[in-house]
Amino acid sequence: MSQNLPERALRDRVNKLRNELDQKERELSKAFKDLSLHRTSSKRFKEERDRLNSEVRALGEEASILKMHRDIINQDIARIKKRREGLQREIRVERGIIDNAKNERDRLNEISKGKYDKLLSLYTENLETFISADITLEHEIDLFNQLIKFGERINAAKEADQKHRELRRGYKHIKAMQRELEMIHERIQRLADESQQYHEKLVDTYKKIDLIRAESDEYHKKLIETYKITDPLRDRIDNLKKTIKEMRERLSTEIRALKDAQLKREETKNEEKRIEARERYQKTGKMSIEDLRILIENKELKL
Repeated sequence: MSQNLPERALRDRVNKLRNELDQKERELSKAFKDLSLHRTSSKRFKEERDRLNSEVRALGEEASILKMHRDIINQDIARIKKRREGLQREIRVERGIIDNAKNERDRLNEISKGKYDKLLSLYTENLETFISADITLEHEIDLFNQLIKFGERINAAKEADQKHRELRRGYKHIKAMQRELEMIHERIQRLADESQQYHEKLVDTYKKIDLIRAESDEYHKKLIETYKITDPLRDRIDNLKKTIKEMRERLSTEIRALKDAQLKREETKNEEKRIEARERYQKTGKMSIEDLRILIENKELKL
């Protein structure tokens, strides 16, 4: 269709296409610049986000180690507390035994009403008197009754002394357990302080993680917003490149048509000059140098 258009129309179409092509190429260049600018921003946002995420991972590993140490210490504390509870139960049991032994000792002391050695000495003296002395029957009966009572009191005093020794052993055992409880309390306190230090470091680490993760999320949001801009830009660039390619193909076709029209015009003009030169020569027998050139080039004359 372009081949049937006059040369002026073809030239106008070529110029119009060139202007439109220049406009599209300027738009493409601007789109590339905008994309490069946003790509630089997106690269920076991505690098910052990835760097912060790397810090979060490193702090996460640190937090895991802190938590592991804290939990191990807390497990030790729980184990030691079980031992403390066991000792406290033993002390309560031992105190119950002591209370019973003390009550029994007091009951026996009420019966003996004296020390074992003193009662034994009195018993021996009365026994000597009962056996060896020349006493009346009434006195002998009285001594015999006293010896029986002394025997009961001596047995009670002996049992009371036994209970007293049991009490001393019980108190000694309780004292030893109380010392262990004090040591356990001190150890629990030390471990609790150490656990608290790990816990505070862990809490601080979690706070850092939250702050850094929040900053990372902000960079991620900016990155997503940048992608929302760059994705349409890439689509526009693809469309512009496709349009420019099509326009260049059309322009090439139009330029070929224009050149064909110009060539046809030159051929027509040369043909007219050839005919005029030949007619002048035929009429006058004369020719100008230009006519001679035209006729020779068209093989109308041979030298």
